Amino acid sequence: MSPPTAFFLSRYRAFAGEEVLPLRPLTLLYGRNNAGKNAVARALAIFGASLAENTSSALVIPPEILREGSFKDLAWRGDAGDYSFDLGLRWDAGQLREARYTLDSASSRPAYIKELRLRDEDGTELWAGVTPPDRPMRPQSGHVGEDVSFEGLLPQDPKVPILRELADRLADLQGRIRWLGGLRTRQRRLIERGGGATLNLNADGSNAASFLIERPHLLADIKDFYAELTPARDLEVKEVLNLGHRITLNLKNQATFDIDLVDTGEGMAQVLPVLVAAALAKHEEPGALLVVEEPENQLHPDAQALLARHLCRIAARPAPPTLVMETHSQAFLLGVQLAVAKGLLPAERVGLVWVDQDANGRSTITSVDLESSGHPRAGWPVTALATELLLASELAEVNLKRAGDP
Repeated sequence: MSPPTAFFLSRYRAFAGEEVLPLRPLTLLYGRNNAGKNAVARALAIFGASLAENTSSALVIPPEILREGSFKDLAWRGDAGDYSFDLGLRWDAGQLREARYTLDSASSRPAYIKELRLRDEDGTELWAGVTPPDRPMRPQSGHVGEDVSFEGLLPQDPKVPILRELADRLADLQGRIRWLGGLRTRQRRLIERGGGATLNLNADGSNAASFLIERPHLLADIKDFYAELTPARDLEVKEVLNLGHRITLNLKNQATFDIDLVDTGEGMAQVLPVLVAAALAKHEEPGALLVVEEPENQLHPDAQALLARHLCRIAARPAPPTLVMETHSQAFLLGVQLAVAKGLLPAERVGLVWVDQDANGRSTITSVDLESSGHPRAGWPVTALATELLLASELAEVNLKRAGDP
């Protein structure tokens, strides 16, 4: 089944109007601090969590996504008393091209789907439903079908064909939308033997090493990244008799060294969960959608460019996952641009996004494509990621003025 190609939101956090995030094999999400990048990334994670089975609310908000927050903390606050907001997906294939959920909450009930609208390729409404207080959703006037109940965002046993298509598409995404936070926990020095297989990567990456032990086929991809560093390093999984395993990262030309990953630089430890999450998306989760905040955390620009190249190789596969990277790194972007310019990654597989906020607290998303040369097409803000150039120019001007002073 075809993956979603766009995610949109409206009246969500600082996004008062409707904004669209393209979902390409590699989508790069940039913007200044507090502009709304994290809000977009985490909206995807919340949407994914709300597809899980046995949910008691239409919207599931994992605690690591919204610290001690509630439904109202997700809504645009520009209109007092109205806490409803829209989330939805778009596809490029099939009869169903857009599913728009209007979500709301009240003091006496958990979050619920206030309205659902399904549209085709031309934007024509195929089906719409509304939810009366404490009742299942019923078709709006002019639409056929019986009342519909939901588990999370999934319609349950719908009789209307277009609702069945929605249910199938969302069921195909169950468990495949993953989120990895920007502050990741270091791995333990000794990974003790567990009683069963590790199923899910924690949002802080704390159990990333367990996947290398339990699924050694993932190790080759991850070793490639460390081997390309300068100097080259070798990531290894070593068994400690009757106790568990250690993860070591040694210099390739110093085989006698035995350095635990936990004793290496912070960047080497921070990037491991990113590499594991990407390997899982590549090998084990067809149709996976991976969202990572600050994949470059603590990495030197050289390693940031290598990470970009590593992820470009995954995005260039015949049936790639969807990788959404929320980042501040100019080196990361240049690494992607270079891969496109060299023909290693088709330009149409990259989505470049700038999130900005005006003086009134309203955030917007600007999305552009890359040319085959790797350069952004028209629409990319000229001031985006220009700070280093501006500072260098200012430094040159100061030094020229100083040289001209008597």
